[in-house]
Amino acid sequence: MIEVPVELGARRYAVSIGHGASRLLGGLLAPFAGRPTLLVTTRKVWSLHGHRLEAPLRGLGKPLHRAFVPDGEAAKTVATLEALWHALYDAALGRDGLVVAVGGGAASDVAGLAAATWNRGIDWVAIPTTLLSMVDSSVGGKCAINHPPSKNVIGAFHQPRAVVADPELLETLPPREHQSGAYEILKCALLADRDLFRVLAEAPPRLVGWDRIALENAIADAVRVKAAVVERDEREGDLRRVLNLGHTLGHALEAVTRFRRFTHGEAVGWGLIGAAWIAHRKGLLREKGFDAIARAVDALGPRPRVSDLDPARLLAATARDKKARAGKLTWVLPAAIGRVVLRQDVTAADVRAALKVMATRETRARS
Repeated sequence: MIEVPVELGARRYAVSIGHGASRLLGGLLAPFAGRPTLLVTTRKVWSLHGHRLEAPLRGLGKPLHRAFVPDGEAAKTVATLEALWHALYDAALGRDGLVVAVGGGAASDVAGLAAATWNRGIDWVAIPTTLLSMVDSSVGGKCAINHPPSKNVIGAFHQPRAVVADPELLETLPPREHQSGAYEILKCALLADRDLFRVLAEAPPRLVGWDRIALENAIADAVRVKAAVVERDEREGDLRRVLNLGHTLGHALEAVTRFRRFTHGEAVGWGLIGAAWIAHRKGLLREKGFDAIARAVDALGPRPRVSDLDPARLLAATARDKKARAGKLTWVLPAAIGRVVLRQDVTAADVRAALKVMATRETRARS
């Protein structure tokens, strides 16, 4: 078992990573035993994993109530949040209550936001069941729902009290979902871990069939990168913005296609290529560096096309990015493998040039 701490003083918590960790929930979550508990999951996730999770979770919650949310981004709506508030009320959860999120990033986003807003904030823990959620949404306390056409604009910072990541739960995932999470691991490597970048270069496409120890270590390394940033900038004042590498264009791709064409990771993969090209265009990244990043993205597997999307709509979507300040959008651009810079001088011409380069790589990325 690998334990990665997220050091936030009184709100410190640990991310426990290891094959079979879900069978040890009783011990890992022992500090929360005996509380009234609301389990938030999806019917699909529960049908796949409920048989191994229900017994340890029933030992945790006294009593244990259950609420189902829709799969994927469809869960991240005001209607779903309101339904969870009703479930919390019906379960009579007071400030000693506990929310347990079991599922992917969307389920944990809405469950965490429900916990953040119920009785002005109650505890929650995450049991991620996708690779993407293990290395991204379960760590850092950013909980949100969407407000079409914008992503994650209604939310809060509300740290979980514990995260349990069991890679055995990934065995039921389709290859495309493995790939989606792999792009977030790659993002972390580009931010601050050259060794992780080299390890990913030797991994199989979509990480399918990867050695279990290598997978655990890659998850832990990505979590360490994110934890180090969160510890220094919990509420995204400045430094934490580096975690948005690949996300400015990525979120725009998701928004203009109404979250139906790309998985989040696929959109981020395209966003990494776009950000790398903008960095190269501005003289921040050598051509060799751009080629290395683009090859690493392509090596993880195919992605849906981008060439048919209207550049004007994508530009408009980036302008509505929730991280814009005083009308200016800060872009995270790679300056080398393991180092990024923040820039506010990215122009519409830069973005259009990046979109053209992204389109030229579709033959290597078409799903």
